[in-house]
Amino acid sequence: LSYSKSYEEGADDGPHEMSPNYYYNALKYPCPPNLSIWWNIGSMLFLVLGAQLLTGILLSTSYTPDEALASVSLEYVMRDSNYGWAVRSLHMGGASMFFALIYTHVARGVYFGVYLKNPHVWYSGLSLYVLSMGVGFLGYVLPWGVMSYWGLTVITNMMTVIPGGARALDWFQGGFVISDVTLKRVFILHFLLPFVILGLSLTHVLLLHMNGSSNPLGLDETEFSVPFHPYYSIKDLAGFALLLAALVGITFTFASLTADPLQWQPVNKMKTPSVIKPEWYFLYAYAILRSIPHKAGGVSTMFAAIVGVAVFPMISGREKFQSMKVCPPARFVFFLWVANFTFLTVIGAQEPAGGWVLAGQFGTFFHLSALVMIPMIKEEWEWHLYQGARLSESCYPTKF
Repeated sequence: LSYSKSYEEGADDGPHEMSPNYYYNALKYPCPPNLSIWWNIGSMLFLVLGAQLLTGILLSTSYTPDEALASVSLEYVMRDSNYGWAVRSLHMGGASMFFALIYTHVARGVYFGVYLKNPHVWYSGLSLYVLSMGVGFLGYVLPWGVMSYWGLTVITNMMTVIPGGARALDWFQGGFVISDVTLKRVFILHFLLPFVILGLSLTHVLLLHMNGSSNPLGLDETEFSVPFHPYYSIKDLAGFALLLAALVGITFTFASLTADPLQWQPVNKMKTPSVIKPEWYFLYAYAILRSIPHKAGGVSTMFAAIVGVAVFPMISGREKFQSMKVCPPARFVFFLWVANFTFLTVIGAQEPAGGWVLAGQFGTFFHLSALVMIPMIKEEWEWHLYQGARLSESCYPTKF
């Protein structure tokens, strides 16, 4: 399966070394031969990002960033514009699909230890995630429903915990309160930042191609590679078909599945809803924010929980096996971490009272602890594994 050499077409004087540029050709990029379906998530994210850019541009032609006209323009899109309802439903469903794929992509990276092979790719991916969270929240504000207004109020007030944050908040709002100026700035940022995400995504892929892809075994398979086309291009096309089927199903069947009913109500600045909550893909972070009674402490803990995966390359050793397949204890903690993420998502949608607060504090503690425990358990397990092998070899030397 080695793909390090090939015969040059039309040549009759034996094999020739490939030119360096050949390896960076999109179709002939050398890949490990054992990549599973979890490695299709990255290409699916590109497809969803393209769909979001296209539908977002189409929606921007009919949207009016004005407090009095925002909901009216959306009514026009849903009722009068040709296929506007389909474009908006696809945009809404695509946002949920995008973050579902991101979380799956991150979980795959943690499980198979891809951060050990490509730390720079890991950090660029983390930057993409944080930027995507910002764009997703800005898009949540644009319908200008009850949850849009009060969600923007909660999130923007977090700026006051940093030095000079109050002045920065006034600058962003365009005054002392949220107004038309604020909505226009939110719209402009939501329109421009996805193109930044697209550029950073291309950088993410280029960094990946510099060191090569990881693999499910977590071993160095540089000498055993296959070309991207046709082996993985076909798999990507199959993944695209499944993804498009899921998007169409969400668009035409469950378009408002994740939308809060309060998003369809006009803004009432004089009445605060009993429960203020974001979209489902931000609920885990919102639960962590509410679990700490101190404002600055809650914001700091939430930020640490979001970017906490950045510590994996820092505290990991030089493991020979990147994957958790050879480390049952780390695998057990990983699945508990995933279950706890779901648990925090459920808590974030509840009213912050009674046992839900205590449950959120427990989930927050375990989430942050698991971020440190997983790489340390992997390193300790591998040390004992090789130490035991060395002791066994010294006690029972191999005879030839």
